[in-house]
Amino acid sequence: MLKNNRFSKNKMFVRVVSISLWVISKTGILNIKTSRVSTIKISIMVFMMLSYVSLVAQEPVNLEQLKQKISLNEVLKLASQNSLDAFKSKRKYGVSYWQFRSFKSSLLPKINFETRPFTFNRALVKRYDSEQNVDVFRLQQNLSSYANVSLTQDIRSTGTSLFINSSFDRIVNSGTSEIENYSATPIRIGLIQPIMAYNRFKWEKKTAPLQYQKAKQEFIYEQQTINLKTIDFFFNWALASKKVEIAQENKTSAEKLFKIGKKRYDIGAIERDDLLNLEMDVYNANTNLTQNQQSLQKAEAALKLYLRDVLPSNTIPELPDLITNIQIDINEATQYAKANNPELIDLKLRQVEALRDLDKAIKDNRFDLSITASYGLNQQANTFRDAYSNLLNQQMVSVNFSIPILDWGERKGNIKTARMNKDVAEIELQQDEDKFKQDITQKVIDFNLQKDLVEGALRTSEIARESYKITEKRFLLGNLDYLRLTASRQAWQSATERYIQSLLNYWKLYYQVQQLTLYDFINNRTIEQNFDIILND
Repeated sequence: MLKNNRFSKNKMFVRVVSISLWVISKTGILNIKTSRVSTIKISIMVFMMLSYVSLVAQEPVNLEQLKQKISLNEVLKLASQNSLDAFKSKRKYGVSYWQFRSFKSSLLPKINFETRPFTFNRALVKRYDSEQNVDVFRLQQNLSSYANVSLTQDIRSTGTSLFINSSFDRIVNSGTSEIENYSATPIRIGLIQPIMAYNRFKWEKKTAPLQYQKAKQEFIYEQQTINLKTIDFFFNWALASKKVEIAQENKTSAEKLFKIGKKRYDIGAIERDDLLNLEMDVYNANTNLTQNQQSLQKAEAALKLYLRDVLPSNTIPELPDLITNIQIDINEATQYAKANNPELIDLKLRQVEALRDLDKAIKDNRFDLSITASYGLNQQANTFRDAYSNLLNQQMVSVNFSIPILDWGERKGNIKTARMNKDVAEIELQQDEDKFKQDITQKVIDFNLQKDLVEGALRTSEIARESYKITEKRFLLGNLDYLRLTASRQAWQSATERYIQSLLNYWKLYYQVQQLTLYDFINNRTIEQNFDIILND
C-alpha cells in the first residue's frame, strides 16, 4: 500500500512538471525576446508548483497506523472484569447474598445443644443454723453437670415461638456426707405468643426480599457506573491520541513550509516577517507535540491503572461509530426504569420501612400482653436410672400484661412522632420519584438530540480539514497570507476536538440512559447477570 502511495505521488509529480513545461513552451517563456521581469515571475510560479508537489510526494509514513487498534467495547469488557470497582461491586453483592441466605435460614427450625459437663465449686457460704438461730459460714463443695438439647421454630405470620427441649442435671455435694442427685426432663413442649405486639418477623418477611432484589439490581447498576468511568478514561485517551496525531502533522507541515519559505524568501517571494513566523511555527509545533505526547502518556497511564495493567501494549484507541438507528421512547424508558432501577426498588423498600416503624411505635407504646405455656415430663432421684422412671407431669402457663397508667403523654408523643415521620417519608418518596422521572426524561431527550450534534460536528471537522488543505495549497502558491493559514489550522484542530467531545457526550448519554433503565437498547433486551458466576469469582 505504501508503494502504491509513493507511485501515485510520483505520477502526480511527473504530471505537474509536464504541464509546467507545456505552459512554458506555449507562453514563450524560453523565447529570448521575453522580458526579464516576466521570466522571473514565471520562474517563481513554476518553483512554487514544483515545491508543492515535492511537499506532497515526501509525506512521511504515519507510524501510528502500524499500531493495533482497540475498541471501546473491548476496553469496557476489560474494565468490567479487572477494575477495582468491579471487584468491590462483586463483594458488595456477596454481602447482600449471604444476608438473604441468613434470613431464609432463620425461617427453618433450629437445633441447639448446650452443656456444662464439669463444674466444680468449693467455697464458704452463709447458711442459717436453725438449732442456734444464727447465720453461720460453712464450707460447701459440689460437682455439677448439665446438658440441654432444644428445637425452636418461629412462626412469622403470628410472631409465635415454639420450642421442644430435653435437659439433664447432676449434682454431687461433698461434706460430712456425700449426696448425689439427678434431675431429668426428657421432653418439654412450649410456646411464647405475644398478643397485639410488634411482630418483627412479619416485617422482615416483607423487607428482606426487597433488599436482596435491590442488591442484585444495584450490582448491574454499578456495572453501568464502571462503563461510564471507563468511557471517560477511554475518550481522554482517544482525544490525547488525536491531538498527538494532529501535532505530528503540524510539525511535519511546519518544517516543510519553513523549508519552502526559505527558498521563497531567497528569491524575494515573501517578506522576512513571514519567514520568521514560519520558523517560529516549527518551534511551536515541536513544543506542542512534546506536550501532547506527555498528555497522551498520562491519559494512557490513567486508563491502565483503572484496568489494573491489563490494557494490551502497543495499542491506540479506535473511536466508536454512532448507533444511527436508535431513538429511545421516553415512555418505554420510564417503564423499564420502574421495573429494573434499584432506586425505585429502594423507594418501595423505604415505604415498607416507614409503615414498619409506625407499626412498631404504636404497638410498643400501647400495652404489652403475652402468653407463655409449656408441658413436659420430669423427675428427680438419687440415681440416673430412677431419674428417668415414674415421670411426673410438668405444666406451666403464664400471662404477662403491662399497661401505663400515667406517663404524662410520653407514649402518645412517640406515636404522633412516628405518624409524622411516616408522612414526611411519603412526601420525600414522591419527590424522589418525580425527580427520577424528570432525570430519565431529560437524559432520553438529550440522547435523541445528541446524534444530530455528533453528525454536525463530524461534518464540520471534515470541512475544516479540507479547508485547511486548500488554504495550505493557496498559501504555497502565494495567494494567502500566513494569518489565514494559521486560522485555518486552528479551526481544523478545534473542530476535531469538538467532534471527539460530542462523540463522548453521545456515548455517555447512552450509558446513562442504560444505567437508569438497566435495558440494552442496542440489543433490545433487559440487562441480566449470572449471579452464580459472581459468587464463584
